[in-house]
Amino acid sequence: MSIEASIVNAGEFLMRIVITGAESSGKSTLTEQLSQRLNLPFAPEYARVYLEQNGQDYDLDQLVHLSQLHRAYQQAQVGDAPLAIFDTDLINYKVWAEVVFGHCPTMISDAMTEESSHRYLLCKPDIPWQPDPLRHNPNDREVLYQRHLSEIQQLNRRYEIVAGVGELRLVNALAAFERLLVD
Repeated sequence: MSIEASIVNAGEFLMRIVITGAESSGKSTLTEQLSQRLNLPFAPEYARVYLEQNGQDYDLDQLVHLSQLHRAYQQAQVGDAPLAIFDTDLINYKVWAEVVFGHCPTMISDAMTEESSHRYLLCKPDIPWQPDPLRHNPNDREVLYQRHLSEIQQLNRRYEIVAGVGELRLVNALAAFERLLVD
């Protein structure tokens, strides 16, 4: 079945394809490319929007609040579209909390389990690191990738791994996207 036919058939329920992975693994670029290529609504990574507007300082309570804002923001961006693309979800917040603060509050992990409509394109960190004031782990990308993979597997959610550089990454992502749409 083609992606277009799958999109039409997705109208029966809500499905969110989440682009996730370590820092600087091409998530935001891939989210926008897929959205444009497939003519699907998308929600950018809310943490980036928030931290760019409010500064980079935060504590664990603020991270929990940010995770709640993230969910509301993403829902507002895509509405009731049967199929949409998210640039990260609460798995990212769980990994973030564990890396920065040593543990994840139950408020985040409990909310994460509720995101049952999510299927994942997990980005391999096989592209060059792009420095950015909001990024902090250039040497830990493989570890962070493995943590994201582990969380997806523990939740027993469908996923595909996306690898490759440049146009090949997009071609691989499109093929993986189509596989995720088939039950």
